[in-house]
Amino acid sequence: MKIFVTVGNTHYNSLIQAIDENLSPKQYDITIQLANGDYTPKNHEFFRYTDQIDKYFEQSDLVIAHAGAGTVFQLLEEHRRMVVVPNSDRVDDHQLDLASYLEENNLACVCHDFDKIFSAIEQAKSTTFDTYVNQPFWGYGYIDEFFEVTPSNLVGGLPIDIFPTMEDAVNHIISARGDVLPGSAIAINPEKVIQSINEPDTKEAILSASIRYADGIGVVKTLKRKSRQRVSRIPGCELWEALMEKSAEFDLPVFLVGATKETNFAAVNQLEAQYGVNVCGYQDGYFDKSQEQAVIERIVSVQPKIVSVALGSPRQELFIQQCRELCPDTFFMGVGGTYDVYTNKVKRAPLLYRKLNLEWFYRLANQPSRALRQGNLLRYLFLELVRKL
Repeated sequence: MKIFVTVGNTHYNSLIQAIDENLSPKQYDITIQLANGDYTPKNHEFFRYTDQIDKYFEQSDLVIAHAGAGTVFQLLEEHRRMVVVPNSDRVDDHQLDLASYLEENNLACVCHDFDKIFSAIEQAKSTTFDTYVNQPFWGYGYIDEFFEVTPSNLVGGLPIDIFPTMEDAVNHIISARGDVLPGSAIAINPEKVIQSINEPDTKEAILSASIRYADGIGVVKTLKRKSRQRVSRIPGCELWEALMEKSAEFDLPVFLVGATKETNFAAVNQLEAQYGVNVCGYQDGYFDKSQEQAVIERIVSVQPKIVSVALGSPRQELFIQQCRELCPDTFFMGVGGTYDVYTNKVKRAPLLYRKLNLEWFYRLANQPSRALRQGNLLRYLFLELVRKL
């Protein structure tokens, strides 16, 4: 039996873990979409996000879903057989209300107890459910009237994590207890959004990340318009340094990859002297494809909690993808030219430019060759103006 598990755009760690630990891959063919959840499945195939989720619905015999209104009503309108598991950890009762509606109208099997997920699947296989009819009062009209619809965080088809402050972003990655979120983070700016539209490989690498944060004022403006939330720009170099500082509080082992040998070594020495960071290993970025596996094996051997990779895009994202398969409990971050900025090898824009969100202009003025890349910014601006992002 082919089962597809989806939690939409929000995490539901307990459901993913229960399915992964309680349902055998020998009995069910399960694929899991886990959004930005912390738990990484060990027994079943998984991915975090796709803009082609309809394909997975169509290929499945049964869908297990959280009680998110958008997901549930789409499945109802497509007459999909499903098991709905409301997220009772939420502070609101919307999912429980929707679950009650499904039960009362015999539209789906509802499971409130993770220990009973197996019996819920068996029940859903044999039950004859009533056919859902989309009437004007129900369907998506019902969602708008009775549910707080989650504002869209999609920019050019990429789901972006919204952080009100830098502190929120840091605490999301390293908890107050010193636990590190496994996975990876990728900075998203207008140029990267356009690259993802043009290059499927780049988009796939970006979507494989567990965190995508707005490091570009254009992306921030789009998110504010679409979500109507407070959105802070999270410069990658500042996020990296803040993570390094917090890692030192818990003596978390850190590995640095990338830049020249001189810059890499200077960054290591400065981190140790400034914050007392526990650097368990480092490697400059001047290694070729034939040496890549040896570098990855070195990282695996020391089991760092955080790995920052400064190889430039898209090389650093592709390198991180390979590493994550062997270090599932490690947090990876692509940092571009951050080591050069941190060690003052490259001068960052003055504070005034940063406050006015003109850091991009400062870099362009000091490096005119970047003008060739500004076409992507113009295309992004056009797509934003015509509301196509």
